[in-house]
Amino acid sequence: MIEIIGLRKKYGKREVIKSINLKLEVDTYGLVGPNGAGKTTLIRMLGGIIPSNGGKITNSVASGIIGYLPQKFGCFPELTLYEQMEYFACLKNVPVSKHQEEIMKVLKIVNMEDRKNEKCRKLSGGMVRRAGIAQALLGEPVILLLDEPTVGLDPEERNNFNNIIRRLEGKTTILLSTHLIEDIKYLCQKLIVMEEGEILTVQDAQEIAKAANGRVFQIEESKIEQLPEPYYVERYFTERDKKYARVLLFGENSDIAGGQQCEPDIEDGYLYFLKGINHHE
Repeated sequence: MIEIIGLRKKYGKREVIKSINLKLEVDTYGLVGPNGAGKTTLIRMLGGIIPSNGGKITNSVASGIIGYLPQKFGCFPELTLYEQMEYFACLKNVPVSKHQEEIMKVLKIVNMEDRKNEKCRKLSGGMVRRAGIAQALLGEPVILLLDEPTVGLDPEERNNFNNIIRRLEGKTTILLSTHLIEDIKYLCQKLIVMEEGEILTVQDAQEIAKAANGRVFQIEESKIEQLPEPYYVERYFTERDKKYARVLLFGENSDIAGGQQCEPDIEDGYLYFLKGINHHE
């Protein structure tokens, strides 16, 4: 278990993490929030990449390996993929006697064992991302910190990544930061919603969806101006040659004439917490 107590981080006078308290069990957590919410900073502090300005992080498996995939992962262009993995194996203190076994295992997981002798400069962007996932998995980490892990992956590669994470369920504490709610739907049991350096809520993913019960509607686009305030338009779409909008209501009047109520999903619940908090203050 990881316990975060009063964690803070400042850049100059700007406080980007504001006294966060959080407990992470052996589970898969989705970390979501708008740009600038502090997600990457939080992950970097958990991984020991940057120091905090206060508070503490305790880890019940302090001797275990941490796997970390940064938002922007790069390779040494003149190294082969295998040499790159050896470099990370050394950084993680994986015993030299286990290097070959561990490296080939993670390369097989990301379907890149046939590329082991290829120079990293010849790898495509998607392949570099897969190499990043492979190095994060080296040494069977007890904690896996993933910052936007599926960026740059095609649909097949994303599906393979989802399968990798599924196989780790119940074995590793996984914190996955993403803007893609689709990743959350399929991978994460719990959701952490952040905004402006604070945690708005930590809940089971399905409970997040229920927070928007009775507040999600489909309405013709031409009728949006008739909506009671406050509301938020999630997206526009066309169905049978008619233009519609999916909207989220925040006020006391959670019903609209001519609108069709929709079953909320995780994205609706996430937006309700993110947008709704400003309407309830």
